Amino acid sequence: MEVKVNLVLLGLLGIVWASLSSADPVAALDPLSPATQHLSALEDEFAADPSHIGHARELSRLYIELGQPGLAITTIRSADPHLLEDPILTDRLATAYELSGRVSDAVATADLALARCGRALGDRDLAATPVPRYGCAESTYAQIDVHLHALSYMARWGVGEPSVDHRAVVAYELAQRSARVAIVVD
Repeated sequence: MEVKVNLVLLGLLGIVWASLSSADPVAALDPLSPATQHLSALEDEFAADPSHIGHARELSRLYIELGQPGLAITTIRSADPHLLEDPILTDRLATAYELSGRVSDAVATADLALARCGRALGDRDLAATPVPRYGCAESTYAQIDVHLHALSYMARWGVGEPSVDHRAVVAYELAQRSARVAIVVD
């Protein structure tokens, strides 16, 4: 009788083990989806030409949307150094720093992006900032300014993880509110 019980238990253990080990790992991205194939192609294109601003912007944007700020940081940092003169890419780096919990780095990077954008728009008060190779629209300047103000609030309030701290939402609301007031006053 004891042998039969042991054989049944061994058989059940074998079935449980087989059902657990036969499962294929689930990938975060479906390799057959058009979005994943686009991402893969973009990664290949960027690897072949790390000086292409469009590839760097798009790839870092996709990584941020996928919740992979570390990959966005790596992408931007591995690009040609002159690409960081682009205010949009520099602000995207600030966003990636923010999402990875590096608020002080995000503030400094967004401040640099705003200075470069302002200089590209002809702000003479920023004479110490070299004129960047890339242009910047006034709407982009406004977006970066709101981002910098929100990050500044977060830094003052000691927000360490903006993705889980409700004060980050309040910081963005205050930054957007002050931007709306500035528009109405002008």
